[in-house]
Amino acid sequence: MPAPGPDAVGGKRPVGAAPSLPGAAAARYAAALDGAAAQPRQVTRGAKDAQVYQAAAPSVVLVLAGDGFGSGALISADGKIVTNLHVVGDAKEVGVVFKPAAEGASFGKADVRRAKVIRRDEVADLALLQVSEVPAGAKPLPLAASSAVQVGSDVHAIGHPTGQAWTYTRGIVSQVRKDYAWRTEMGLDHKATVVQTQTPINPGNSGGPLLDDNLEIIGINSFKSDGEGLNFAVSADDVRVFLALKEDRRANRSAGQRAVSAGGECEAVALKEWAVSDPKGLGYLIDVNCDAEGDFVMIEPAKKSEPYTYLFDHDGDGKIDAEITDLGRDGNFDEALLDVDGDGTYDLVGQFKPGESDPYRYERIK
Repeated sequence: MPAPGPDAVGGKRPVGAAPSLPGAAAARYAAALDGAAAQPRQVTRGAKDAQVYQAAAPSVVLVLAGDGFGSGALISADGKIVTNLHVVGDAKEVGVVFKPAAEGASFGKADVRRAKVIRRDEVADLALLQVSEVPAGAKPLPLAASSAVQVGSDVHAIGHPTGQAWTYTRGIVSQVRKDYAWRTEMGLDHKATVVQTQTPINPGNSGGPLLDDNLEIIGINSFKSDGEGLNFAVSADDVRVFLALKEDRRANRSAGQRAVSAGGECEAVALKEWAVSDPKGLGYLIDVNCDAEGDFVMIEPAKKSEPYTYLFDHDGDGKIDAEITDLGRDGNFDEALLDVDGDGTYDLVGQFKPGESDPYRYERIK
C-alpha cells in the first residue's frame, strides 16, 4: 500500500491526553498531523458493527512518521503497537495519537505521544512500536487463531484512509493466500500469509487491524492490488512470528538493492530497476547519498560468470564517462574505463588494488 500523507486539527485537548512534546519533536510531526482530520460521529449500519467500532477504535492509533501517516493496533497493556514497516520507514521514533474520548473530537500536537520503533520485519512488512503510557479505555486487541479465519466471514477495518481519522469499514474474507509475495515503495520484496478481503481500505489504513466479530485481529491491513476490492492484510500468524523475533529480520536483496555504506546512517538504495538485454540481466539506478537522486547505474548480468558493471556520468551531460567492472562480483572494483575529454570514447584504463575505490594506476588507451 502506498505511503500515506497526513494532517492536523487543533482544538481542545481531551481529558487524559498525553503531555505536550518538546518543540522540536512536536514540529517533526506537525506536517503529518496536517493530513489527518477528526470526523463527525460515525454512523454504522447495524448494532454489531457499532459495537465492534466502539469497542475497538480506542485501540487503533494514528501513526505519524515524517510527513506521512498510517495506522497501528495496540496489542499489549504496556504500550506495544503493531503497524507496517512501510509506515515507519527507517525512523527510530514516530508519533502516535490515540482516539479522543469524545467521538469526532479534534486533536492536535498536544495529543501526540512519542513511540520508539523497537523491532522491524522486512520480510512481512511489520514494525513494533512502544509507547510509555496507554490512555484509559484503550485495551489491547488479541490476535485471532488461524482457524478463526474463514472465507466468507465478516471482517472489520478501522484506520485513517487518506487522513479521514478513525474510519470504520466492513467486508468479507475473500481468500487466505500462503507465501504471497509483494513489493512496497521501499523497494523491498515481502512474503507472508495474507488475508485477502474486499473490505474497503485506502492509503492511511496501512498498519491498522483487520478484525473478526470477536474483536480479534486476523491481520494487519497492508496493501491493495489493482482492481476493485483486492485488499490484503498480513495474517495474525505472521504477526505472532514477528513478535517472537528477538531482533530485526531483513529481507533478501538483489545485488543492486543491497545496502552500501555511505558514511554514517545513509545507505545506498536502488531507486529504479529494469531489464537489460546486453548483457541480459537487470539494471539499477543507485542513490548513494540519500538525496533521492541517482548517482550511477549498476548492471547485474543474469550469468553469474559475467561481472557487475557500474556506469557513471560525472559531468551530468547525459553521456557515460566512466565504466567500472567488478570481475569477481565480490564488491571490489577491478578495472575502470574513463572518457576524459567527453568525446564518447574511452581514453584511459585504470587498475584497482583490492578494497580501494580509486585506481592506483592509469594507462592511456591506444
